[in-house]
Amino acid sequence: MKLFSFSFSIGLFVLAHAAVAATPMGTYYQVAVTDPPSLISALDKYTESPTGQKNPAQITLWQIMSNGTNPATHAISVAFASAEDMDKSRALNQGSEDLRQMQASMASVMTPVSESMFRDIGITAGSSEAITAEFPVGRFILLDVKDPAAYVVAWEKMMATRDSDLPSSLSQIVGAGPADTTHVVGIYANNMTELMALMDANIDNPDWTEFLTNVDGIRTVEEDSIVVRIKSWGN
Repeated sequence: MKLFSFSFSIGLFVLAHAAVAATPMGTYYQVAVTDPPSLISALDKYTESPTGQKNPAQITLWQIMSNGTNPATHAISVAFASAEDMDKSRALNQGSEDLRQMQASMASVMTPVSESMFRDIGITAGSSEAITAEFPVGRFILLDVKDPAAYVVAWEKMMATRDSDLPSSLSQIVGAGPADTTHVVGIYANNMTELMALMDANIDNPDWTEFLTNVDGIRTVEEDSIVVRIKSWGN
């Protein structure tokens, strides 16, 4: 696997611009890491291995800058262009010594906190081309949405009024265990200045106020985190 651009990793993580015939999806792991360089080294070694070179997975390592009381310090997203690619990855990893060595190395420097599967629903705004920084930031808002159709209508109406090309997305969450999470909103920016400017733009904004009114009672915020991209890998 080779290092790939963050613009491409956004496209695979939020899964917004994939072919209609496939449904992009992936798994998001939150972990507590005691030795980040060793974690990166383990991922480097696997992605450079014979198994990793064939694996269609797109991997992104995030450092978590803020997430409340959640003990996770980092997050790893493993994305695929389709369910078929996920199946191919699982088959490649089955009995792989390369995977075993990576897991052994990672186990000594990190503790799993949570995992969930994300799935593209084609709801996006902005453009990944607006992200040009080497270490961009993101905000991931995990939601429990009671009326997805109504929420999508409100979200798309609000985003259509936004004066920004920075990318955002709404994806479905499945397999989240006991958590009540059904969706995740991803908001991306080149730096914290841009991310904070997006938040400031909502102050006294009637479109934002209308959005909050429209989604009141149909969604609950389960978690809100700020992250920075550390490294990405992909074929």
